Amino acid sequence: PVKECDLPVNESDLSVNESDLSAKESDLSVKEGDLPVKEQCIDVVPEEKLPGGSRDMPRYTPSLQHSPSRGVLQKDRPPSPSLFDRSIEFLKREIDSLKFTLGTRPMLTHSEWFGIFNSDGQMIDTESYRHFLLEYDWPSELLQEGWKYLFHYYDILSNHQERVLKEKEKEKELEHLLVAWSQILELEKVNVEKTRVEKLLYLINKDVPRTDRDHDFYIGKPENSEILRDLLVTFCFANPDIGYVQGMNEVLSLFLVTVENKVAAYWGFSNYILRNRLFFNSTGLMAKLNGIAELTNVHDAELYTKLKQLDCSNMLFCQRWILLGFKRESKTFDMAVKIFTMINSLEATHYIQLHGLGKCELLSLDMFLVVAILIAARSTILSFSDQTDVYQWTGKLKLTDMSAICHARQMYQEWAKRA
Repeated sequence: PVKECDLPVNESDLSVNESDLSAKESDLSVKEGDLPVKEQCIDVVPEEKLPGGSRDMPRYTPSLQHSPSRGVLQKDRPPSPSLFDRSIEFLKREIDSLKFTLGTRPMLTHSEWFGIFNSDGQMIDTESYRHFLLEYDWPSELLQEGWKYLFHYYDILSNHQERVLKEKEKEKELEHLLVAWSQILELEKVNVEKTRVEKLLYLINKDVPRTDRDHDFYIGKPENSEILRDLLVTFCFANPDIGYVQGMNEVLSLFLVTVENKVAAYWGFSNYILRNRLFFNSTGLMAKLNGIAELTNVHDAELYTKLKQLDCSNMLFCQRWILLGFKRESKTFDMAVKIFTMINSLEATHYIQLHGLGKCELLSLDMFLVVAILIAARSTILSFSDQTDVYQWTGKLKLTDMSAICHARQMYQEWAKRA
């Protein structure tokens, strides 16, 4: 099992004293063959939970003889660090120069938000909006509005008057859907339909009470759980070809808590599911997991080989990460919202070829986040002896900061350049 400190590290853990970096330039040289370069590998040090690396940076391999603490930068370093440790310090300074930061992100201000709209309430600077989604923390009242654009409840170029009209239109449409399925339940026309409906309601009624039950949005507020239930049933009746998949309750809850408006939450959730509908069935999900497996092999062949030995190369152990947008893997609900916002702000628009075999894959940021998490925990995974170890590790995994997704963004952008 992985300890909380395994993934990822705090900013303070990445600090290096000036005295540690005082080695002579000659001491920092690395002989050819000491640290073999893997062209497509972005990770640098297995034990370091870092958001970077580059294609020409050397990566650590087990062939190097070193102590069990290899690759870990400790504050109380011995007075005479080894050549390997000094080399790692040199590489860390290179990584620290990357534009991705692990520290506190700036908080979006009201003036910055309203500054991207004209006097009619139309967004005139969509590039800044995307930048805010990726680089900023948002106060809750602004994130409510930001998500309405992100998940297409509002048209990105709509003005204030158009949004008011759409709100009224969508509210009426939702009310109509709520009434429609209520009437179906009352009529219970056909036995076959009744059986399907009963199964649907059984699953939803089982999942709703345990959805984010420790969150303030639900504590002592049974009416909010009822809203969650009603909206799930509404979506399933409105989209019978998709139906209900366990985990949808967790995703819809993200929308309800963040947007705090059942109409906007429902349509944002509906747009999200419809856009990702392929991954809510076994065929589409397996295709995505296969793509993740191939990316893992490209970025860390040794790690992928270990997963194959553990009978985990099908990546089924991380299917929940994909379905729920890493919600349960986030240490806090706020962290889950940040990650969900980021992975949806870079839509899957890049087709690339893996291994030069001419096979096209549609890549998205969540796929790279899986790879980044695995690379950050590679030393732990390489120590596993069987498949049970992997599933126990995933059950305890918690993301505590943005380091993994920063690394994922860098890999995503590297692949986008090749697309």
